[in-house]
Amino acid sequence: MSAPTLDEIVDGEIPAVRRTIEVLAAVLAGASKDARPTVEGFLREHLGAPRRELASHYLRLAPSTVVAAGLVVAELADAHGAVIGPDEDDDPPQWVQHTVGQDEFSIPSDATFAFAPDNPFGPGPMAIQICAHPGYARSRVTVMTPRGADESARSAVSELTRRIRERNPLRGRFIRAGYDHGLEFSVIEGIEAPRTRVQVPAHVWREVDLAVSAVTTRYETLRAIGLSTSRGLMLAGPPGVGKTAVARSVMSELVGEFTVVVADASAMASGIAELYRAAAELGPMVVLLDDVDLHVRRRGDGNDGALGALLAALDGADKLDRVLTIATTNDPKAIDHAATRAARFDSIVELAAPTDAAVAGILRELLDALPLAVVDVPRVATAFPVGRSGADVVEAVRRAVLLDGPEVTTATMLEVIGARDYVAAVPVGTYL
Repeated sequence: MSAPTLDEIVDGEIPAVRRTIEVLAAVLAGASKDARPTVEGFLREHLGAPRRELASHYLRLAPSTVVAAGLVVAELADAHGAVIGPDEDDDPPQWVQHTVGQDEFSIPSDATFAFAPDNPFGPGPMAIQICAHPGYARSRVTVMTPRGADESARSAVSELTRRIRERNPLRGRFIRAGYDHGLEFSVIEGIEAPRTRVQVPAHVWREVDLAVSAVTTRYETLRAIGLSTSRGLMLAGPPGVGKTAVARSVMSELVGEFTVVVADASAMASGIAELYRAAAELGPMVVLLDDVDLHVRRRGDGNDGALGALLAALDGADKLDRVLTIATTNDPKAIDHAATRAARFDSIVELAAPTDAAVAGILRELLDALPLAVVDVPRVATAFPVGRSGADVVEAVRRAVLLDGPEVTTATMLEVIGARDYVAAVPVGTYL
């Protein structure tokens, strides 16, 4: 059995450990110190000075900007014929594949690019080094220039910041935010929820539209008189009455001009502050905190750390430009009062069980897609018991379709309603 190679020995070690072992191995083998290309040698060759004599300006990357930064740097390198060199740990340059919705991007994750004799932003040599890994706290772009060209480096960082914001493939999309050792974003495709399909009282839409106006039609006026252009809206009510449907309708109307972010449980618990910081890059922004009462409760009755982070994030959102926060809750009383005061959630709208007219509207919306259905909508609507929800109506129609196919009848609908088969009942008692 042959002895393992040096590459096999250091495989899996962090870069600093791997480089130390490789240098020791080279010294013991009598190799010269220049046997392997280094970033130090690369900078000397193309910028004419060692790193310690260069001016360095840093642009820190967030999970929301990593892919955009890689795209911008790669495009600059291609357009200006940059020479590609090792990364900051002297490892060969690396590219990584990222998927954003249906788009695939290959970006440099660890590399140094040398531009000479001129750089993409003006005269003189320049190096741009990138370390771009989602969830990695040290992800950044470093701009290096010979001493005396500090202003050129500063201007380059400003221009890179602008281009990264404009190039960001997450902007204007419907995205989900999760948290796993750092904030993670994934694009949600095919979300359409026109408000014509959401049967709620007119006063609900009036209050919702008032909140939306703060970030759309009225934000310039608010900004001009020194008032916040961000808004918090809480939708409260029992399960199934349309809270999430209303929120999704608003988000589907705003996506494109706005980046719409749905925070999952992990993001609400551990990444809420980081999520709102992303508004600086992805804004204007809509944030959905669905079932917020499950994650942020009264002090001493849940995760106080998550509560504190939410309060701080909402306070910060008030200082951001055009951020609309929509939260849903089954029980607003379970949420700490500090979270529901004005300037955090400016409006709390309660949704009740749908009226007979609203139930009829839901039925018509669903049955219109079934031209062979023969259903007496007013009769079926009044057959639902008191306290029914919109979700109950949807499930009743679904069960009727499973029974009859496209030819749903009044009799089948009444049978399903009478048997209450559309309600998922938990068995009572104990299995032995």
